[in-house]
Amino acid sequence: MRLIADTHVHIYPFYDTKLALHSLRTNLSQLDSQAVCMLFLAERSDCHFFADFAKNTAKLFNPESTIRYLKDALHIQESGYPDLYIFPGRQIITRERIEILSLTVDTQIADGLPANELVEKIRQHQGVPVLSWAPGKWFFKRKKIVRELIDTNDPGSLLIGDTSLRPTCWLQPRLMKRAASKGLTIISGSDPLPFAGEEQLLGQYGIQLDCDFDPDDPVSSVRSILSQPQYQPSLMGKRGNLLTTFRRLFKNNRAKKG
Repeated sequence: MRLIADTHVHIYPFYDTKLALHSLRTNLSQLDSQAVCMLFLAERSDCHFFADFAKNTAKLFNPESTIRYLKDALHIQESGYPDLYIFPGRQIITRERIEILSLTVDTQIADGLPANELVEKIRQHQGVPVLSWAPGKWFFKRKKIVRELIDTNDPGSLLIGDTSLRPTCWLQPRLMKRAASKGLTIISGSDPLPFAGEEQLLGQYGIQLDCDFDPDDPVSSVRSILSQPQYQPSLMGKRGNLLTTFRRLFKNNRAKKG
């Protein structure tokens, strides 16, 4: 089965959620019109879209839509759109101020743990740990921590996350190349920022997978797929140019101050 996925999605409480889901499915289907769509959440500690989903279905979908509540995942069929699977997940900030995602689980893990301890705790909760690239987060003192994580984790046990916030003029970082050469899986996602309007970017950058997939047990399936040693899905879609990225970061900084 062919799958197309955005593996780094935030849906903040102030987003237009209906627009977010529309944008995700539309943008992903433009990358591959024949693929089943997937959304991997990376929620901050103050966000609970997955946990609160059932409360909001009437506002998000038409009455004829089919929503299946599977084990730790959602399957949505709506007229005019491709099938969509939604997986829970968390974004956690380590003591060293590095972003690590815990995909396929909604377990709350407190920020502030050392990076290596956090990766192990995510595995203990059956999540898929992803070391996420972010502007400025892999430099200086943190560079050593990122390199140690890459060097001390075997292929399949830690994924590396690229995002649309890496400008097109920014070549693949050396540490990301190091991870790929070591056999660590590289995935990608939109990583929308916390201000209104960013929800339209969902699905513009992601991964394509051609694999066996069990639609009745999607969580076990994707965990198995993503945790295959030396597995490398196709990165699909687009990142912003330098000006676009600068504008996004500027608006994000202004939103924080406001």
